[in-house]
Amino acid sequence: ENERNIVLLTNHLEFGATTIAAIYKDRWQIEIFFKALKQNLKVKTFVGTSENAL
Repeated sequence: ENERNIVLLTNHLEFGATTIAAIYKDRWQIEIFFKALKQNLKVKTFVGTSENAL
C-alpha cells in the first residue's frame, strides 16, 4: 500500500539498481545534513578543498 516507484538516472552502468539506490539514499542523507547546517548556522555556501574544510 505504501509502495511507490522512484526513477533514478545514472551514467554508472557498472553498478546494479540496488547499489545505485543505496548510493542515492546515502547521498540524500548528506544533502539533508548540509541543508540543516546551512539553515541553522546561516552559511550560504561551503568552500573548501580538504576534508577539514567547512
